[in-house]
Amino acid sequence: MKKIKYLLTVIVSCIVFTACNYVTYTPRSKKDKLKEQPSLLIFDRIVDFRIEQMGWPVSKTDFMSKGLKYYEVLNDFPYQETSFNVIDSNNMVFTFYRHKKDIENYNKSKKVDLNSYGGSVKFFKENGKFMWKLKMR
Repeated sequence: MKKIKYLLTVIVSCIVFTACNYVTYTPRSKKDKLKEQPSLLIFDRIVDFRIEQMGWPVSKTDFMSKGLKYYEVLNDFPYQETSFNVIDSNNMVFTFYRHKKDIENYNKSKKVDLNSYGGSVKFFKENGKFMWKLKMR
């Protein structure tokens, strides 16, 4: 039994030490995450899009192409990757990740940050109104 524990300890230690060359973990406070949180206007515009277009956007390009008010809110969006996961006509999940700061840090250190900025927004219909809930990573 002791030999197995020792062997597992050695294997885990090797994995941790080799992973340090490729990944990093940057502690971030709630205040830091709040600063990098997207504008709440974006989420209101997504709800407006759903009501006016009678459907959720399927991509960032689709969203921005439907009018100037949609284009303006995502034009300077600091997150490089977005996805619109349509569940049904009343529910959708909007995910965003790869913040500009994370990309800059990666280009400097060549290490992936396990605590990178990103998050998701769940859109749903409750009591006849569209609502959303933001969750930052």
